Amino acid sequence: MARSTHALLLLAVAAVAAASCSTVAAGPEVAEVCKGTPYVELCSATAGKQASRYPTVDALSVLSMQVDAFSKRAAAARMHAIKLSTDPATSPGAVRALKTCDTLYSDVEDNLGAARRAIGFKDAVTIRAMMGMAQQDMKNCDEEFRKEAAENPMTRFDQSLLNISENCRALSNLI
Repeated sequence: MARSTHALLLLAVAAVAAASCSTVAAGPEVAEVCKGTPYVELCSATAGKQASRYPTVDALSVLSMQVDAFSKRAAAARMHAIKLSTDPATSPGAVRALKTCDTLYSDVEDNLGAARRAIGFKDAVTIRAMMGMAQQDMKNCDEEFRKEAAENPMTRFDQSLLNISENCRALSNLI
């Protein structure tokens, strides 16, 4: 029973994460703000579908949209790490690395909570600091696999999270 509940939770998080990363045509306001980021297409794709929920589309609202997308992607990465760490086919070294990554993704979620609070105060310095800490957590996850000399199944997640964090840092410079 617990295993089926866990599987349903993984499936739900994966569906939400996939939906948050799908490409949706961004409105001209979102596209204009996203031009100021290093990963324009990623910014437009992750913010475009959320824009209708905001009365004004500006750097601050697009930053909020990016943090939401970041959070969904980090949660999906965490669920993926948990799933792989319980797979009997996963090597013991990779299991150790995955468990460390799970903890690091949890730290990322905490950092994103602080970034959300900082958005409310238009505190760009704190936002950049939280994004820097989140980036370090993802790099530390990658390092764990290097230490174990194991293939990193989290590379795709970590790279997309690093790209979103760079977009958030760039947007924080615009507020």
